[in-house]
Amino acid sequence: MHMKSLLFSLTTVFLFAGCQESVFQSLKKGDELFVLEGLPHPVRENSSFEKEKKRNDVMQIEDYWFYDGKVKASEEIHNPLMNLLFDESGFHMPDSNSPPKDCGPFHPDFAIMWNSDGGVNYLMVCYTCAEAKLIKEGRSETYEVNVDKMNSLRNLLANFQANRPR
Repeated sequence: MHMKSLLFSLTTVFLFAGCQESVFQSLKKGDELFVLEGLPHPVRENSSFEKEKKRNDVMQIEDYWFYDGKVKASEEIHNPLMNLLFDESGFHMPDSNSPPKDCGPFHPDFAIMWNSDGGVNYLMVCYTCAEAKLIKEGRSETYEVNVDKMNSLRNLLANFQANRPR
């Protein structure tokens, strides 16, 4: 009888473990990736942010400002970027006991965009906060990004800096 209970428990655990949603479940290896460049930080670079925000070629996604014009990731960037996104080990949910960060409001330096199931998905990356915000289907989840993953993202996304004042 104990063996049946144990088998039932293990089966239930494996069944539910397989049902957990992946962070980037909507992302498929063959998806095209696009990158949008964010405006300067609205607090730390306020005068530059306000000036850039007045340009005709900027747009808002949710509450965040980007230069208009998504750029398709070339094959030489696409594959390493996909590898970073599929390796979820560098992304984790923030610890509720962590002290607040001293970086001001979340501000995406870049957004990685892909389409899936008729919807648009964004992974917005903030270097200052070391966070990424996944926005899909009207919902958003914020993840902390470890240093190695953030450095890799920063190196790849640097290829897309075209408008933001340096």
